[in-house]
Amino acid sequence: MLTKEEIITMIEESVGTSQYNNFGVIGMKDLPMWENPIVGFAKGDDPYFEYYKKSIGDFYWLPKEVYQLKYKNESINDSQLTVISIGFPQTKETKLEQRKALEMPSDRWLYTRGEWECMIEKITEDIVTKLESDGMKAVSLDSIREFSRHTSEKFGIASNWSHRHTAFIAGLGTFGLSDGLITRKGKAMRFTTIIVNRQFEPTQRGYQDHHAYCKFYQDGSCGACILRCPVVAITKDGHDKDKCSAYLQRIKNEIGPDIVKNSHYISGCGICQSKIPCQDGIPK
Repeated sequence: MLTKEEIITMIEESVGTSQYNNFGVIGMKDLPMWENPIVGFAKGDDPYFEYYKKSIGDFYWLPKEVYQLKYKNESINDSQLTVISIGFPQTKETKLEQRKALEMPSDRWLYTRGEWECMIEKITEDIVTKLESDGMKAVSLDSIREFSRHTSEKFGIASNWSHRHTAFIAGLGTFGLSDGLITRKGKAMRFTTIIVNRQFEPTQRGYQDHHAYCKFYQDGSCGACILRCPVVAITKDGHDKDKCSAYLQRIKNEIGPDIVKNSHYISGCGICQSKIPCQDGIPK
């Protein structure tokens, strides 16, 4: 049976060897789109999952509800499941280019966002296949077709599942003023989730406060992401998701380059994740 350490190594190999994790798939120089991932484990019955459901809305899934979307006739409890969170850091080259961005995200950033859905589905399919070969049953959130966007009465724009909030539970990081997750690899990240029907020791959270790594929330000494946002969607009061989302739609439909407007790409921005103290790690 696979150990936690063996699963982490297997995930790293799946990401590192995937032909889809490469700018070469779009005709650019043969370089990885994403760096080596970070991985965290959470118990399926961690109280935070129930808290999210009660706080965000009934539409938000518990781990067992996700699991049963694939294994429909199987009765299972959250306590029998482990939730694996995987974080993908942007590469040094992409972050260097993104640091220069002011009104429009860099091309490399737009490419990594646009290619994300195709890449992550292929990578997580590979991971799930390897886990299943070890006798586990596994579900990738990015393969669940029922995943959809909702409106939370309390929080506005929301969805059935949050990869970032799951990463927080799995010990990978805490939230910043812009709502991005600050990890040991920084804030310039994307995440995915896999749920398995085997119990593993959870990753210990090295924090108590969900804003523990953000300098603004700790002592008011930062706020760099406020200055980086091209549409003032970040203020001292936090992140305006509606204003941010409207800007992403403008990039896709009006002002973005052809690589976004004339393709299947979902638009991204991420300017607030670069040229800030938490870009590459947890600020001192």
